[in-house]
Amino acid sequence: MKKYITILGLAAALFTGCSDERVLDKEPLSLITDAQIWQNEDLVNAYLNDLYLNSRFLNTSGQSGFNCGLIGAMGGEFRTMGPWQDPYKASVEKVIDETGAHWQLNYFQGPYYISDRVAEMIFRLETESTLPEEIIKQKIAEGRFLRAFAYFHAVKRYGGVPLIDYRQDFEDLESLQVPRNSEQEIYDFIASEMDAIADDLSVSIDQTSGRPSKWAALALKSRAMTYAGSIGEYGTVQLDGLLGIANPDTYWQAAYDTSKQIIEESGHALYNKGNDKSKNFQDLFLVENNSEVIFSERFDEGLLRTHSFGELTMPSGFEAVWGSNFPVMYEMVQLFDFADGTSAANVDITRAEGWSSDELFGNRDPRFAASIFYPETNWQGDKVYFHSNTTNWDSSSEWPKAAPNRNKNRTGFHLRKRLDESRQLPTGGLDDTDYIVFRLGEIYLNMAEAAFHLGMTGEALDAINMIRDRAGMPARVGLTWDNIMQERQVELFAEDHRYWDLRRWRTAVETLDGKRLKGLQYVYNQDEGTYTVKFKNAEGKSRIFQERHYYLPFGLARLADAPALVENPGY
Repeated sequence: MKKYITILGLAAALFTGCSDERVLDKEPLSLITDAQIWQNEDLVNAYLNDLYLNSRFLNTSGQSGFNCGLIGAMGGEFRTMGPWQDPYKASVEKVIDETGAHWQLNYFQGPYYISDRVAEMIFRLETESTLPEEIIKQKIAEGRFLRAFAYFHAVKRYGGVPLIDYRQDFEDLESLQVPRNSEQEIYDFIASEMDAIADDLSVSIDQTSGRPSKWAALALKSRAMTYAGSIGEYGTVQLDGLLGIANPDTYWQAAYDTSKQIIEESGHALYNKGNDKSKNFQDLFLVENNSEVIFSERFDEGLLRTHSFGELTMPSGFEAVWGSNFPVMYEMVQLFDFADGTSAANVDITRAEGWSSDELFGNRDPRFAASIFYPETNWQGDKVYFHSNTTNWDSSSEWPKAAPNRNKNRTGFHLRKRLDESRQLPTGGLDDTDYIVFRLGEIYLNMAEAAFHLGMTGEALDAINMIRDRAGMPARVGLTWDNIMQERQVELFAEDHRYWDLRRWRTAVETLDGKRLKGLQYVYNQDEGTYTVKFKNAEGKSRIFQERHYYLPFGLARLADAPALVENPGY
């Protein structure tokens, strides 16, 4: 039986213009046979595009709509404005138990959909395709990259999962019951796959295609090896070896070597334009194809590839319909030190004499102003306000008696990072800002973490100071593990890292469990130009993160469907 695959738009472009009247002898014009795909590079790309869309780059945080921000909310960086939104429900209301995690956090089927498609593509290209050998190798490498990325999503959630990198026989039901591989085997698979395909991908640092280069493959290895090293360092081997990493130094060394190779050989460089360090850090996420970006998910309004991040994030007073959706937690604000390097963690924020906005927030690490809206942030020719009331208010002045409700209701801060100030009144579904998957800043942090654990403190310090110098922060003269964790949380704030980092460092219990994260409430004294500040709860209830939550459950329903699986401990 002949197989057909519908590829709308592309098929029409390839086959329009036929005028032969003997239509009964022809195959349907909107259908492309399975055999035709592997003879045409555009059709192979279309096949791969489906895998890119299912690889959950931006969608790891659901940032195409109102459920955007899942990972940031789960990691305690910010919350969503509405308690009805899934990121809030997943991080505060849904207790992860034997029924499973919140549906948006789950990612189990993805690797097997992608693996099946990739295995089929590899088989067809290797046995049937007449495309040039160089093209075949490159497309197979892309598929293997996406498959490994999908397994990385799974292993960081569940630990060991079944590894299927071959064509399955779907008529043999017994063979479909595949037991779990160990967590260590999955990390080894990712590393070996990236080593195998790196040289089959482009070495160019040009990101116009939105497809992975050699350096993207090595960046995935760098991240995966960093995760494996820390799990071995801070976790334990459990479940007869299905969970845990037995020899962390092997993985720290791989993370160090791979990160160093990218830094020294790739041609990528930290984005560093001009003397305004805060603006430079803002622009890093807005200037496409800049030197720091190793791999990004591309969006283009002209190609109808867009999302709604701009509409949701624009501060109230500047939004078209819905804005100020991501109130940032005060616990994250405390991680941003003052510009002279002194810690902000122990500042008496509630002192009776109050603070000016510049005293408290205007003199922070330049990355703070680039990442977070705070009281009186300059924006689009005006200011963003957060105060709940004004004493000694002059009603004839331009100063508002109180800030818009959506700014003052939750935490007194809002997410700014990745928001394009040039977009006026953005509406939903029209944002085409790229989503950065890998950038060189992360690679420096991976190398620092690995070097520190290998006893190479000097090299770790150098890597951290490269990041701090680009940010406009003073160099550290010594280095502790706490310094490394803080630097990573500040540099990678709101980039979908912190939740996974807290889990792999095994610090999520002490950081999140039983915590009801905080916000600030401001009252402005117009005569003094100062704010009196008090704390308030930013969440409706305390969070729950238990030891068992370092691995997600497969859940009762999945175990019933796949009896070869073994549930993770504690469920």
